[in-house]
Amino acid sequence: MNSDLSHVPVMVNEVVSFLNLKKKKNLLDCTFGQGGYSKKILEESNCNVFALDRDKESIGFADVLKKKYGSRFNFENEKFSTLESVLSKKGVSFFDGIVIDLGISNTQLKNPMRGFSFSNDGPLDMRMDQHKTNLTAEIVINEYSEKELANIFFYYGEERNSRRIARSIIKFRERKRINTTKILSEIISKINKSKFKNPSTRVFQALRIFVNDELDELEKILELSMRILNSNSRIVILAFHSLEDKIIKNFFRTNQKKDNSQKYGLKLITKKPVTPSSQEIKENPSSRSAKLRVAEKI
Repeated sequence: MNSDLSHVPVMVNEVVSFLNLKKKKNLLDCTFGQGGYSKKILEESNCNVFALDRDKESIGFADVLKKKYGSRFNFENEKFSTLESVLSKKGVSFFDGIVIDLGISNTQLKNPMRGFSFSNDGPLDMRMDQHKTNLTAEIVINEYSEKELANIFFYYGEERNSRRIARSIIKFRERKRINTTKILSEIISKINKSKFKNPSTRVFQALRIFVNDELDELEKILELSMRILNSNSRIVILAFHSLEDKIIKNFFRTNQKKDNSQKYGLKLITKKPVTPSSQEIKENPSSRSAKLRVAEKI
């Protein structure tokens, strides 16, 4: 485990506070990563944690916690959409709290070989579960049509120049295959001019979301949460871009309990999203776009 790839969990104190930890609770950490939230929960309570992450590189970090906390901690290398079957095999039915951090981990972002970052040259991969998924960003960029690329950039990245960028990609790949993050970033930079963020930000975001089917995975875990959360238990979610946050906000509002005719429903604990403090943003700039929402099943 490379220390240069260490990851700081965003708003970890707020997350733990909202979970309202008590003795013997069973918590679900759906996006284990390097284990920041799981570790904090285990350190500050007598709760048990069941953690999940689709990235194989999380296994090493999970092994450290397993060695320290034994039966209080369990980990599965799986994605959201397989969770229900995983829990069934494990004989686990309900949880007293769920935490989901939808941000990308430094394990992924700062490793050039993963292909997530436009700041470091590497292969156009972007798969979160490389050992289980065949579709890569390189395949999308080199084999999808101009219209398909434009739609991906616009819908998943909210990229205003989606059509122009898609057209440039098509022209470039007529001469040479686009197989590195640097080549793709250079193509985008000739069209996008921004003083505030890297010109490639939205396109890279779009590709990552599309390759990993992130929005569909998010919708599946939200639906499942209503079945596996105990009453008077909370779901705490951190989103890092507007598409995710919109899905979460709409799900919470749609399932909000309005009257006694509903057996189950959600109570909104955060009417508006909680954002990082100025001090946290200063210490961890990658936290600046985070929005934390909390709901309680009643």
